[in-house]
Amino acid sequence: MTAPSRIAFVTSLPVALLAASLAGQASVDTAATLRTADTAAHTWLALVDKGELAKSWDEGALVLQLGVTETKWEQLVRSARAPFEPFGARHQIMARYATDPPNTPPGQYVLLQYQTDVSGGRHVVETVTPTFDGKRGWRVSGYYVRLEQ
Repeated sequence: MTAPSRIAFVTSLPVALLAASLAGQASVDTAATLRTADTAAHTWLALVDKGELAKSWDEGALVLQLGVTETKWEQLVRSARAPFEPFGARHQIMARYATDPPNTPPGQYVLLQYQTDVSGGRHVVETVTPTFDGKRGWRVSGYYVRLEQ
């Protein structure tokens, strides 16, 4: 898989400090958190599916915005999705709450994976990672697409 087909989690020192302060919060209602994060992911994916990539960056988590410019974001997403367009129905295949996924600042994250129908009768796995972004609520901080093996 080529580097442009990967859109990794992005981090920044100021965001890491902000996220560290949020990580010490009280216990989490995991089921409600998973539902809320899934709703946020679907809303965000709808923007990407419509080609509203600038808006997907605007609606993304602060950690995403500080880690990649809007222009670079648009290039990365177009490059990652182009071999598979158009994207169709999605079916969630994994949802997991985490406070310390690899390569991310401390915080609250939900790792979501969807099996998604794409061109040619193929399927991809989309990994979408919403994070709790303070007053902004759950926002997407990472996105990754790969052909289902």
